[in-house]
Amino acid sequence: MNKKIFYFLLVIGLVVFGIVIAGSGKERKGTAKIEESPKIEEVRALRNVIEIKAEGKILHYQKESLWNEEDFSEILRLRKKFESKEVGSFRKNVERYNRYAVDPKVEFNKAKKSTTLICDVKGAKAGSWYDFDWFLRPCDLDFIDSHFETREKELYWKGEIDGIRTTISIKFPFLISNCHEHVWPR
Repeated sequence: MNKKIFYFLLVIGLVVFGIVIAGSGKERKGTAKIEESPKIEEVRALRNVIEIKAEGKILHYQKESLWNEEDFSEILRLRKKFESKEVGSFRKNVERYNRYAVDPKVEFNKAKKSTTLICDVKGAKAGSWYDFDWFLRPCDLDFIDSHFETREKELYWKGEIDGIRTTISIKFPFLISNCHEHVWPR
């Protein structure tokens, strides 16, 4: 008799357990289905425009990233997290090369669906030349082998970095000469 009761209770328990498990995957009536939006780590820019301007011992750095509608909406929703990630990543990168990001900030442009990381970089000028290892190595670029176009006072490049269309312009207040990672007055 005890065996019969035991099996009966076991079957009832399994049925209840099955109902609970099956019911947990269904939407409840009257509740909206929440769609997963991309995480900040998963958003990917459509295009990047990087401008660096040398002025004395300082490099003025600006990276504008253009986004699709969905990703830009997610960026705006998680604005503080995005800004913290962008600034933290940039700081960590330049500090690996003993350079320093001064007053980094991210600006958000709703009309263009863009974000712009802006800061000054200190420590890149050594003697009479500027060292761009902090910028070029993480992108797997260099001024000669990556075919930067050398203009009188500018190094210019257009291509892809990590699958993202990228334009780079590095401007100086003087005529320039350069090697793989360094720029100096001509």
